[in-house]
Amino acid sequence: MHSLSIFGTSSDAGKSTLCMALTRILHDEGYRVAPFKAQNVSNNARIADDGGEIAQAQYFAAEAIGLPTRCEMNPILLKSGSRGKASLIINGLSSEEQSVGDYFAGIDQRKPVVRAAFERLQKEFEIVVAEGAGSPVELNLMNEDLS
Repeated sequence: MHSLSIFGTSSDAGKSTLCMALTRILHDEGYRVAPFKAQNVSNNARIADDGGEIAQAQYFAAEAIGLPTRCEMNPILLKSGSRGKASLIINGLSSEEQSVGDYFAGIDQRKPVVRAAFERLQKEFEIVVAEGAGSPVELNLMNEDLS
């Protein structure tokens, strides 16, 4: 029931690759391990084994160790939509398109969703490899941060 958090200085810093590698290494060492990312902004998604939609990075990290993929691995997924909006996918299910402002206005409603998903994984696995989002030093976004 441990977790390991991986952060980078920006998006595209290699966090997903490092998380996948660590997940595989820990699995190969005999640990029951699962990948996790609270919120992912990506159009690269896959249908998980439980029928919901999750980001490709968490899907591949689980698949690389033979672990059935599931929505708890990526409870919040945002996919680019039209006219400055994003499609919001919560627990693998499409919710609605929202503007950035509307998304952040409702962020407190999503925090329990993320916490519940993480806690379910923690109960089942010895280690959860949690990937951060963006940069950990964006102090202006601390109240809106889900990772």
